[in-house]
Amino acid sequence: MIHNYDNLSFQILSIGKFVHQDGVFYVKARPFAALAFRAHGSGTLKFVNKQSIITLPGDVFYLPANMPYKAEYSSSESIVVHLEQCNYFTPESIQLNNPAKIAAKFQLLLDSWEKNFSVNQAKSILYDILVDISEDKKKSVLNDTVKSCINTIELNFQDCNLNIEDLCQKNYISVSTLQRAFREYTGTSPKQYLITLRINQALSLLINTNLSIREISTTCGFADDKYFSRAFKKRYGYSPTQLRKSTIHLT
Repeated sequence: MIHNYDNLSFQILSIGKFVHQDGVFYVKARPFAALAFRAHGSGTLKFVNKQSIITLPGDVFYLPANMPYKAEYSSSESIVVHLEQCNYFTPESIQLNNPAKIAAKFQLLLDSWEKNFSVNQAKSILYDILVDISEDKKKSVLNDTVKSCINTIELNFQDCNLNIEDLCQKNYISVSTLQRAFREYTGTSPKQYLITLRINQALSLLINTNLSIREISTTCGFADDKYFSRAFKKRYGYSPTQLRKSTIHLT
């Protein structure tokens, strides 16, 4: 993608804010490319090679030079940077994890251009935008990995052989990276998320079944009865045995 293209080169031709009304428009091949942030509305762009992209609010999209297209717009507004001599030739729409940050940078780019008309300053801001997009996409990939790990944990938490190290290997991610991303996404660690699922299931079985403590421990994915009892007491303040013997109702 354009934000990861190491050999990217370009010259800035112009920067402006563009508004499109609802409708269908046919755009002839132009000698310049466009990199834009869509603030409002949506657009579907269909190219002569039958490739198409859809842009929604918060997306960054890129249109190469010399490529005619058909545009179907809902009422929309975009900040557009027109580029000369750009050596990237693939149209694309980039969905962002944090569009507000990129929107602010595009607005800064527009304001700077209108105030100072400095090509060098504008290029510096644009390179910053591309770096921010790259970092945003890395975080998006991490979030997808976290979602995949959460799904695996929720489907397999009763398996006592499930562990975080194996989870990381299957998702090609280091333990430290997963722990950091998992905590940012959920507010807790992968291990604690797993234990919580097991403990909650154990509570339900203690209240609603006559299974023994050992059976419940094994059923909920705990390989060690004593560890299960310690973890349960830490969470609820009572051991599984104490809960069974008492008339306390946990809410």
